[in-house]
Amino acid sequence: MNSATTTPVLISPITQEEIERLELFLPTVNVISYAGPGVTGGVPDSLEPVVRRLGTRVNWFALSELPLANTDFAPPSADSAGSGFSYYAPLAPKRLFDAHQSVVNGYLWDLLHGFVAKSAFDPEAWKSFRALCQSVASECITAASESFPTICWLHDYQLALAAPVLASQHGIVLSQFWHAPWPKPEIIASSPIGRELVQAMLHNKLIGFHTDEYAENFLNTVATLLEDAVVDLNSYKATYQGRTTSVAVLPLGVDMPYWQKLAAAAKPYSEALGEKLGLASQFILGVERLEYTKGILERLNGLELMLKTNPSDHRRFHYVQISQEAKLDGTAPLEYARQVEAKIASINKEYGREGWLPIIHLKGKLNHQELAAWYQAATALSINSLSDGINVIAKEFVACRSDQQGVLILSRAAGCARELSQGAYLVDPKAPVEISNAFKAALSLDIEEKRRRMNSMRDVLTWNQLHNWALSFLRLAMAK
Repeated sequence: MNSATTTPVLISPITQEEIERLELFLPTVNVISYAGPGVTGGVPDSLEPVVRRLGTRVNWFALSELPLANTDFAPPSADSAGSGFSYYAPLAPKRLFDAHQSVVNGYLWDLLHGFVAKSAFDPEAWKSFRALCQSVASECITAASESFPTICWLHDYQLALAAPVLASQHGIVLSQFWHAPWPKPEIIASSPIGRELVQAMLHNKLIGFHTDEYAENFLNTVATLLEDAVVDLNSYKATYQGRTTSVAVLPLGVDMPYWQKLAAAAKPYSEALGEKLGLASQFILGVERLEYTKGILERLNGLELMLKTNPSDHRRFHYVQISQEAKLDGTAPLEYARQVEAKIASINKEYGREGWLPIIHLKGKLNHQELAAWYQAATALSINSLSDGINVIAKEFVACRSDQQGVLILSRAAGCARELSQGAYLVDPKAPVEISNAFKAALSLDIEEKRRRMNSMRDVLTWNQLHNWALSFLRLAMAK
């Protein structure tokens, strides 16, 4: 059952007084995620600075990157002594871990990003996915803090079926932040596990999404798949089997002071990049994993059109593609990487001139210091996602540009597009003409317009910082 729909508003910013009061009385927080601290990129990269600053004890439960032959939790990490931070790793049997990972990277990723044609469902692997989620939940209950209430904060989709087991324990306040996109109801409804997934999620007291689109898609999916659920799109709540789940829109922030400090320290390296690589005075940067959801081929089509229609710009700039290894399984990522390589070679062959190739392709994972250097050096950053949850890279780029320069060319399909719309050039990621025009504009933009655009985006990031994002979510999770 649906009520009338209204346009949602973002949660109001948490005040300094509320922060201090919440940190003073915040009970132990049990964080549950797929990957844990020390992992560069993705959800854990954003979570680690948050949990270390929460001002309370934090237990972090995450699957081990290297599964061992038992299902016990490893002892708390050595750095936890006296720090208020403990890390536990459930060590899954390799067979179970591999099957779970095949569902995460080979099925759910495609489904949630709307690539239904690429997703192949394996019922046996799904059973293993369910079993591992339930096992992790049971171990978390055993090892979690006995404080009352017991706050459990589940992250993303990889352990989504842990929610029913966690919620069955008396005294646990369970909430989940869904970092991936949530597609249209018909996409989830087409999946044989759609109903089970939604039912599991509704064991949470609170579910957070990055955008109002994803939040509304989820609530409409509940209404589509669960006929006896009551969905209220005014209050953003769903009631099912006597439980009420609230839904909140809270875009993930970034740690502005952290990235500003990194950028300042990396400035000498940033200034040396051009000379080291023989870059033109201007260059457009693309940095992402080699995955089809990132829209790299579509961006290259736009670049090719720009080179074709603007011969006077040849030699004036470079496009630098920094490709990181895909995290997805199977042959599709390898084939996509081959297509990207072939497209780059084709463009360089067609438009390259003596002493100048339009595209410089670098491979490898960058640490934060290296990213900060590239962010500062680039004339523009291009984010061309076909679908993503939020896209933290776009926000990191803005955070590093205290010089108030730099241009962001941002896909309308990126989760942060609405937040940064006042300063970014928004493009259809599948439209070569729009991408070409944005590239051309970025290379010719005057200093004052760059400053205006960048400052508008930096104001947004200052308003929605990472630590405040976490406390805003926990404030809602603990509300009566």
